[in-house]
Amino acid sequence: MFAGIPSDAHDTLLEAVRAFVQNYRRGDILLRVGDTSNFFPIVLSGTIQAAAPRGVHNQIVARFGCGESFAEAIVVAGSRSPVDVSALTDSTILQLPAQRIASSKHPWAAQLNANLMHEMSKKLVHLSFRLNLLSEPRMRTRILLHLGILPPQQDGAIHLPFNRQEWADYLCVNSKALLRELRRMQDDRLLAIEKRRIRLLNID
Repeated sequence: MFAGIPSDAHDTLLEAVRAFVQNYRRGDILLRVGDTSNFFPIVLSGTIQAAAPRGVHNQIVARFGCGESFAEAIVVAGSRSPVDVSALTDSTILQLPAQRIASSKHPWAAQLNANLMHEMSKKLVHLSFRLNLLSEPRMRTRILLHLGILPPQQDGAIHLPFNRQEWADYLCVNSKALLRELRRMQDDRLLAIEKRRIRLLNID
């Protein structure tokens, strides 16, 4: 959010736009389906999850960690949230009032606003990926597509941010069917799996 903004201007900028901090306990709801918002939220600590209600298991749309923002499009478009947004862990959120940013005369307010718009464009790219992922009929391809966008660790392995049920919810597949397919992919020497650590093998 503060890319290109000198560190010695952060405090005066936050004061100028009247930013404030809110703390949430695990399980607290930040936004419900149909809610509107006038604040750009930035995660200072913890993990925030956006999910669409789907009966017993919610459809996980995205997760946001320290330093990430979310819900920009809802604020900019003045639209209603299509998902429930909740605190997956105890979390601290920096709230930036949209109207204050737009009207602020602070010399770095325009840069802050530009950074927020850049983050919104990144979320739209992610949304496009999600639509492509969910339109793929083959589970194996869905798995490989998702693993392909996760950053590898130093040893090349990928740390999966979900447990097995959460991953099934994210991919919109049955958890038992996902487990069977992962076993087949290991038998085919496409993947090596150790709990949440996955290594891609023989993938062109």
